[in-house]
Amino acid sequence: MVALLVASVSPSLARAQVANSGALDLLYPIGARATGLGTAFVTEQGSEAVWWNPAGLSRMSKPEFSLDHFEVLLMKGDAASFILPVKPIGVFAISARLFDYGSQEERDTLDNPLGEFPNRTFVLGASFAADFGSSFDAGVTYHLFRGQAGLNPSFGTSAVDVGVQYRPLADKPLRLGFEIRNLGMSLQVHDAPQADALPTRLHFGASYDPTFAQFPKEITTHVTAEAVSDASFENREFRVGAQLGYTTGPSRLLIRGGYVMQQGEASGILGGPSLGLGLTSGRVQLDLARIFESFSTGLGTPPTYISIRVGL
Repeated sequence: MVALLVASVSPSLARAQVANSGALDLLYPIGARATGLGTAFVTEQGSEAVWWNPAGLSRMSKPEFSLDHFEVLLMKGDAASFILPVKPIGVFAISARLFDYGSQEERDTLDNPLGEFPNRTFVLGASFAADFGSSFDAGVTYHLFRGQAGLNPSFGTSAVDVGVQYRPLADKPLRLGFEIRNLGMSLQVHDAPQADALPTRLHFGASYDPTFAQFPKEITTHVTAEAVSDASFENREFRVGAQLGYTTGPSRLLIRGGYVMQQGEASGILGGPSLGLGLTSGRVQLDLARIFESFSTGLGTPPTYISIRVGL
């Protein structure tokens, strides 16, 4: 079962099975920018929002293509997305990701080897976002989830993310965000009685761009915070992130830091601190991030993320 594959990555994911064991890797972070900010991303804007809150796509004005890659213990992930603004209608996006858990040897009832078979999951997504005036944005993403675990028949389901963002003060860089993630039918591998509900999550957050008179205009700051809960409010997370930027000509250097605090049985995201770097030159952006946790890192594979985004 996919839950068992995902649970092998970290203790937090294993504990999450107690509460909800269907398609847990839908909770796994994608994107170095989001990871560097402690995955506090419900209020953020830009193409990486396709994996978080689709409302964050609505203000994009030019097409963009992105590639994301990460590695943790026993798993590698790759993702790609293409964002296409069609003004004044809105912004459309397609996305795809593959999580590879390696392969396993299968044997028949007489213990004869049958060969190596893959363990992996796929997600294909389609998003739409639109702005409503100068202060309100909304978006929706449909995910088609499919998986394969050894000799077991392929399995799958579908899920929907719905999110909004709101800027309550026109003269202040304050943004609020709310999203419901992973709404959908239960994941069924063998039969209906053993189907597992999807890991639905509620996200609420706020971000702000503080300014300091003693800083030169080339330096910018950004802070963000987010609360996450399952539908029962028994598993909760609090995420915080901060970013410091320096702009010179067409280039921009970004330093990020974040932290994920978990309560209850955990909600499936690796907890602890994270750090990230970003470099933008013209319409090309490179982001790197690392999560500092003990399990995967202690076994020689620290969670590492890299993202490349190219404006078209």
